[in-house]
Amino acid sequence: MTSRRHGLVALLAAGVLAFSGCGGGEDPAQSDTPLDVVAMSTYGTGTATFADVAAVADAVTTQDDTRFRIITSDTAIGRVLPLKDGQTQFARTGDEYIFAFRGEYDFADEDWGPQPIRVVWAPTAPHSWMVKASSDIHTAADLAGKKVPRITANPSVNQKTVAMLATAGLTWDDVEPVDIGYGEQPDALKAGKLDILFQQVYGSSLFELESSTPVRWLEFDPSDPQTQKAVAEGVPSVELGEFSGAPGQEEGETSVGFWYAVPVVTYADTSDVVAAQMAHSVLDSYDRYADATSTTSGWSIDEAMTEPKEVPFHPGLIQVLKEEGVWTPEAQAKQDELLAQEKLLEKGWEEVQGAEDLEQAWADWKAENLEEKTDA
Repeated sequence: MTSRRHGLVALLAAGVLAFSGCGGGEDPAQSDTPLDVVAMSTYGTGTATFADVAAVADAVTTQDDTRFRIITSDTAIGRVLPLKDGQTQFARTGDEYIFAFRGEYDFADEDWGPQPIRVVWAPTAPHSWMVKASSDIHTAADLAGKKVPRITANPSVNQKTVAMLATAGLTWDDVEPVDIGYGEQPDALKAGKLDILFQQVYGSSLFELESSTPVRWLEFDPSDPQTQKAVAEGVPSVELGEFSGAPGQEEGETSVGFWYAVPVVTYADTSDVVAAQMAHSVLDSYDRYADATSTTSGWSIDEAMTEPKEVPFHPGLIQVLKEEGVWTPEAQAKQDELLAQEKLLEKGWEEVQGAEDLEQAWADWKAENLEEKTDA
């Protein structure tokens, strides 16, 4: 399995280097004609997220003869910008799809604001915090005074870290934040520049780290009320759950991590044909990639998120979910709620344009007008 995964990564990495944009003319994402070439932005080549995309791309190419081109980035803006500029039709992101939809963090900027993001497929995967096996860090409470990564231009990860620290009543003020790129963490942990790192637990860079440095995972008690509260309030898209087969684990050993969707997204103006094509391709080729990596099972319709939580689903995806018999009245109600929220956000963004301190004006408007509290 490992050699196949690395081969796919190498194949898709070549596509990254060859990719130079979609060119001029009509945006193919808005066409009612199925795509021959799919362009997607996502995390870097050393991550499990990229390995999953590579496996799915290989399977879809084999089955449908649809070619893939991939752009990689370690930053939230870097993954969404190609989508906004029309270089890609899709992006597989962390929680920046939520932040872009709401106009939060780096997206609370005059060049951005609330974006009409839509989910096209939402595979789930476990993420957690890794330490050296020799470390005296076992739980979040042991991180006081320790070197904790604060990932550059990646509010999705940093929000998770804030929630993790909150499970022990800690904040950034109680640790030593280290500003660092997402993909730089394994080497930094090995060199002692970090005391802990955060990634999707099956990333190839973590297996490489394990080959030279004994490692293990931070411990969580999912039944602890403080832990449950910190997750529910800080990262409502996250669920606590077990994972196994990751680096640092013995055969049959399980650990508890943060499970959440790492979705494929697009913009609202992508045609239903193109969005449904992507969803159908993921579903129809599943048997070809199901065992390609440790997390491709999360792309199945049984494990993927089939009800919107914080960002609307694309109508093309809803069409496919209806065909599969898994679209419910509750899901439609949440979809309608999120579409209404989008209209409210658009109205509010128009009202704060021209403010001297746009970010603060936007935060104040949301605090006053949105029932659900959001962080700007």
